[in-house]
Amino acid sequence: MSRLLAGLTAASSMALLLLSCAPAREIPEPQDRPIEGRMIERDAELRMQAEAVGGGPPVVLIGGGLTGWASWEPHAARLAATRTAVRLQLISVQYGLEDRPLPPGYSIRLESRALAGALDALQLREPLDLVAWSYGALATLDFALDHPERVRSLVLIEPPAIWVLSAQGRDDPEVRSLEALGRGLKHKITEADLERFVAMVGLVPPATRPQELPQWPVWMRHRRSLRQGAAAVDHHDDPSRLRDFAQPVLLVTGTGTAPFLRRIHEILAQELPHARTAEMPAGHAPHLVSADRFLAELAAFHARGQP
Repeated sequence: MSRLLAGLTAASSMALLLLSCAPAREIPEPQDRPIEGRMIERDAELRMQAEAVGGGPPVVLIGGGLTGWASWEPHAARLAATRTAVRLQLISVQYGLEDRPLPPGYSIRLESRALAGALDALQLREPLDLVAWSYGALATLDFALDHPERVRSLVLIEPPAIWVLSAQGRDDPEVRSLEALGRGLKHKITEADLERFVAMVGLVPPATRPQELPQWPVWMRHRRSLRQGAAAVDHHDDPSRLRDFAQPVLLVTGTGTAPFLRRIHEILAQELPHARTAEMPAGHAPHLVSADRFLAELAAFHARGQP
């Protein structure tokens, strides 16, 4: 997996990051203390599996709904030079890897509670820097809105927060197609299911067969993670909670992402009062394709609280 993602980051030399102006908000200094324990025991009903490397102020990385924390492996290795990089594994991904059915009543809020449980188990109760991608970013947003006092800063990379579209009364054909696909992903996930999914969310360049990409074998091994199905579509929230969120936020998107994810990105940028936006040449995984630039801007965002 590391070799695969390292290959993806080779494109970072061509990346250009565009930051928009937004109200500046100071980020307080993070606490620097050792984290007790490098691995917590998995208890998927209560908390996400966690792994910590490095030393220094913690930064928490939450992966996407297909490959989970594996997507943050190269970033964690680099962040560990100055930070304690804590990777969290989504419940849906871990259960998929173990080929187990999801817990009864599985939802985004279950993932959010599992995130809180992992931080509690690691005794991370101070305000934290949270960095999350895709499906993990949706769960992390729910956690942040529930527990703003536990957030120092928030970085969201292409969260499928479909509920913000619904709150504006938007009837999106792409979302209806994604919902139809998701509701069918209950048991066996076929190669055709995976192919449709990665194309739908913008992980595949135009006019490219997913099977031709070096990532395809990794996606195939993780395909059972998609059993979370329509949880993102079924999740709803109150838009006023976005407007009340006072912590600094960096929203990251790719220039070639799916149109519905672009619309979500734009709405979140409007609703979150202290949000800045970053756009990189990529599809749904800008932090991988443009990893060098992403990490540089992440460090600047954490250090200064503004671009």
